[in-house]
Amino acid sequence: MDLRQMEYAVAIADELNFTRAAARCRIGQSGLSHQVTQLERELGARLFERTSRSVRLTPAGQTFVACARRVLTAVQEMQAEIASLDGPVRGRLRVGSVTLTAGNIDQLGLLREYQEAYPAVEVTVSDADGVESAAQLLTGELEIAVIALHEHQLPAGIAHHLLSLVPLVAVVGRQHRLRGTGVTHLGDLADERFLDCGPDTGLRAQVDAAFERARARRRGVCALRSAGDLASLAFEGIGVTVVPRPVADAIVPADHADCVLRLDDPQALQPLALAHRDPAPTSPAAQAFLRLALARLPGQGLPALDADPGGAAAE
Repeated sequence: MDLRQMEYAVAIADELNFTRAAARCRIGQSGLSHQVTQLERELGARLFERTSRSVRLTPAGQTFVACARRVLTAVQEMQAEIASLDGPVRGRLRVGSVTLTAGNIDQLGLLREYQEAYPAVEVTVSDADGVESAAQLLTGELEIAVIALHEHQLPAGIAHHLLSLVPLVAVVGRQHRLRGTGVTHLGDLADERFLDCGPDTGLRAQVDAAFERARARRRGVCALRSAGDLASLAFEGIGVTVVPRPVADAIVPADHADCVLRLDDPQALQPLALAHRDPAPTSPAAQAFLRLALARLPGQGLPALDADPGGAAAE
């Protein structure tokens, strides 16, 4: 077994297609198949179930790929640390983010500043969110993530630095019966066509928790990744939704602000947090980003919430 075979197995797991994995690894498909067969023979277990139409990981394959990711990450970190002893910080930095334009978190400015300070680092950004981000932090697929989860919603082994908290609000259409009421209980939305965020996202976790506290059920009719899309659909009367207040304020015109309703639940808050493996990642690239992010981004004191969490939108 060697590092190349681990890279091949990870590529196949990511692509679930031998042709794409071979192109990514710059090896012929027959060569890739031969290497995998050799690896499976050495391990004494099949890693992939292959048919003419699909590829999927076996239980042994899931275990091997998870371990291979950790080994490859450790090797990359070692190489970057050695290279950085006598020169600039190098290596790769993989960042996950629920959104790059989230409220008062200037992630775009942070990324620009980081790239200017560390031009030798290759930065990749993905839109991993919620449970997906947490899993990728643990496997080493991500070094840093900005997530919309509270600390108690994360698995063990992840450090959590809270950056901001904003209220969740309901958005209804121009002709909706609740428009102009200012405040609503989630039970009032139980019989509505509810526009939900996608499963395993941070927003979905907060909305699920809010409905559970209200002891109310909802009738979900869709699941989208974008909170802005949810607010837009709700404002057009396609259904109702619950989104972070900055999203609602950005989507709903000021002259229709009474379509945004406060929730009578003071715990209905959307967090944004910086997360990473605990202990902190050892690669120089990740450590440099973490130092810069914690110094530059808000947090610790947290922005104060309005005494009236609905602000102008509820008037």
